[in-house]
Amino acid sequence: MKTAYFADYIYYNFEVHEKSWLLVDDNKVVGITSNQQELNDYKQHIFKNSAIFPGLINTHNHLGMGFLRGIADDLPLMEWLNNYIWPTEEKVISPEFVFKSTLLSLAESIRSGVTCINEMYFLPLECKKAMETAGMRGIVGFGVLDSTKRAFELADKSEPSELVSLSICPHAPYTVPFYIMQDCVEYASKHNLFLHSHLAETLDEEKQIKEKYNKTPVEYMRDAGAFDVPSIFAHCVHLSDSDLKIMVDKKVNVSHCLESNLKLASGFSPVVKMQSMGINVSIGTDGASSNNDISMIGEMSTVSKFHKAFNMDATVLPAQKVLDMATICGAKALNLDNIGNLVEGNKADFFVLSFDAVHMTPIYHPISHLVYTAKDNDVTDVFIDGKHIMKDRKILTFDEEEIKEYARHMSKNI
Repeated sequence: MKTAYFADYIYYNFEVHEKSWLLVDDNKVVGITSNQQELNDYKQHIFKNSAIFPGLINTHNHLGMGFLRGIADDLPLMEWLNNYIWPTEEKVISPEFVFKSTLLSLAESIRSGVTCINEMYFLPLECKKAMETAGMRGIVGFGVLDSTKRAFELADKSEPSELVSLSICPHAPYTVPFYIMQDCVEYASKHNLFLHSHLAETLDEEKQIKEKYNKTPVEYMRDAGAFDVPSIFAHCVHLSDSDLKIMVDKKVNVSHCLESNLKLASGFSPVVKMQSMGINVSIGTDGASSNNDISMIGEMSTVSKFHKAFNMDATVLPAQKVLDMATICGAKALNLDNIGNLVEGNKADFFVLSFDAVHMTPIYHPISHLVYTAKDNDVTDVFIDGKHIMKDRKILTFDEEEIKEYARHMSKNI
């Protein structure tokens, strides 16, 4: 079906077009026009006082942790993980828990204009089923800690779908023995799978890896071959100059998870420096229990404002740069070359932002409003692969109220 979507502003091929129509044929973008005479073959849909943006790409998340939001706050990472999160997960994780918890996180993500997520959690096929139920695009990972047997056996029996591809997810240098990391790299290479891991998140991690391997975490990953396959690494906070040189040479992709790093007091990732050296930096929210929300709109705002203050330079990470980090940089990081930019031939993944709210009035620069002013509730409509996933703020692919009620019930058990 050919459909033309009108908005006051459309961010198309890295430029803002005013009073234009986005042209979509089935699940692909075919162009943009301001000439209504070109619309004879198109069904027309008008979004008043709104802007259309490419869908946001969350490059690091743990969707299945949606039900664990807020169970353990104000703690350092290792205490948070070892004493609270992992013991709780051991008691409550089940296929139903992960499936419905993932749907809760997906509802929050869709409401934030997200159309693609790079996911890492237990029971990945339940996560995959939830993403397919919701109509979400993304990558789902088979997690690895101290053994590859279960993950590889599961991956061997699994197939990607039209929207959801697969990855291998060795958790982190401090939880995965070096030879296991090498096995994960070899498996990813052999089976053409993406690799997704945490890296250089805390000073404690750096200390552990140096004591155990006489390497930095970045050197550990390099020597394991993890930078030699399509891959992305979350956090990348504690990096020496030699680490950065390795990352430049190896063209490492980074998922910057600022709000999680702030909340867990992990430190400050040198994003501006990485970008100046040519490292591709995208944006992730991390999971709902370490952030504690997974709003990409909120994350973009925090990323831009924090790094301006941290670098004492109001010109760094301007709004358009941050939007690109959350879209095209994410697509590049995930090795997905047909999303992240509204341009002819790309997938029709986009969201509609309303300027009706008082805090969105008046409007001078739509990208600035998205990054510095917008709230999730300003997102009215979301399209993924050309399909209308949220219409007038109502999610169409699953019952959000049912999932919320189940979450309230589960919280009593937790």
